[in-house]
This record gives sequence, C-alpha cells and structure tokens, in this order.
Amino acid sequence: MADLRDFGLKPQDPPEGDDDDRDDDPEPRWPECDDCGYVGREVTGRLNQSVPLCTACFVEREGLL
Repeated sequence: MADLRDFGLKPQDPPEGDDDDRDDDPEPRWPECDDCGYVGREVTGRLNQSVPLCTACFVEREGLL
C-alpha cells in the first residue's frame, strides 16, 4: 500500500472529540417479512398487502410466478 505522502498529501490529526467507537450510532433496522421472516431492505408494504413482505413472498401471494 502506498504512503499518502507519495502523492503530496500530509497526514492529518483526527478532529477532537471524534471517537472511532460509534456505539451510539444505531444499526439500520430492516423490516421483517411476515411470511418467511426474512429481514432486509427489500421487505416493504406491497401494493394490496397490509403486511410487510419480501419480494419472493409477494410474488407467491399474488400468483405472479
């Protein structure tokens, strides 16, 4: 790995009060599919469905296969 000084950049001190431990940052919470229990960003309330579903369960419920 090249040293940044090779490119004319100088090392900088981190800003004061900025900790690398970011325990206060919450992890993203994705919804859970009501059918299969999958948790992910593609789980949403789909058209004509009152419950959050993943893409696969939505396709199955709607008979789109």
